[in-house]
Amino acid sequence: MTPSLAHQQSSPAWQRSLAGFGYRQVAPAPVLAPYVQHYWELSLPADYALEHRELLHPDGGSSLLFQLQGRLRIDGQPTGQGVIFNPAAARSGALVLEPGVQVFAVRFRPGMGAVFWRVAASDFANELIGLDCAQYLRFDLPAVTEQLQRAADMPARVLLLEAALGKALAASDGGARELAPALELLRVSRGKQTLPGVLAQSGLSQRQLERLCKRYLGLTAKQYSRLHRVAYTRELLKQYAPAPLVEVACQAGYADQAHFSHDFKGVVGVTPGQYLRRVQARYHDVESGDAQIVYRA
Repeated sequence: MTPSLAHQQSSPAWQRSLAGFGYRQVAPAPVLAPYVQHYWELSLPADYALEHRELLHPDGGSSLLFQLQGRLRIDGQPTGQGVIFNPAAARSGALVLEPGVQVFAVRFRPGMGAVFWRVAASDFANELIGLDCAQYLRFDLPAVTEQLQRAADMPARVLLLEAALGKALAASDGGARELAPALELLRVSRGKQTLPGVLAQSGLSQRQLERLCKRYLGLTAKQYSRLHRVAYTRELLKQYAPAPLVEVACQAGYADQAHFSHDFKGVVGVTPGQYLRRVQARYHDVESGDAQIVYRA
């Protein structure tokens, strides 16, 4: 089945801002849709004057990034081996694209990428791994990486990768699907759903939830919940006329602004006020000299 390009009219601002770099998203085949969010690709022109910086905000998902040409770095680590495995993270990372780079990547849904590897997600959570991660995966990563680099275009790369992922899925135990309802409850509630409420609605015991999170997510349920609460506050701060920080904290369910600021900086790495100024610089043409590219991966 040939994948179709994702709908662009409702693209978020960060995605539209990357259109000049040929940023595209492709939806997965139906059989992989419960596990894969999307595939994406972009190219930074070789004559582009500066390296391009993005923040990779965590949502509990994981990624495989393939360096087809040029150079990129995540948190200062280069893709010297042509690939970076970026597992579930508890805080935002920094992606640096150098002129001439071309990147192809797959983004897995929270907790669902683990069906494609052999060990527990907690064994390497928050670590960036190059081609050495091949030992953890259920498919031949070096061979797939080589094939992707020779492929003619993005649709061909998607089909190649989906063939490998499909074989890996067939060899997995499928246990990650048990965790999906609990994660979805936390996501749609924007982190405000209580743990007892999640357990009651998902049919899991606390021990089961902890075991599944360790095996498939690499984060605790509390950490995952915090990521989505902070993500909601980022959405509020991106509004053209954002509410005062104390109101943002209240809308997100924080008891006070201090708790909000602590969580926000713990995940994003900057204070809400600093983030707001950077968002205004990028999206609203304010304080352009203070701009820091923000990417919600």
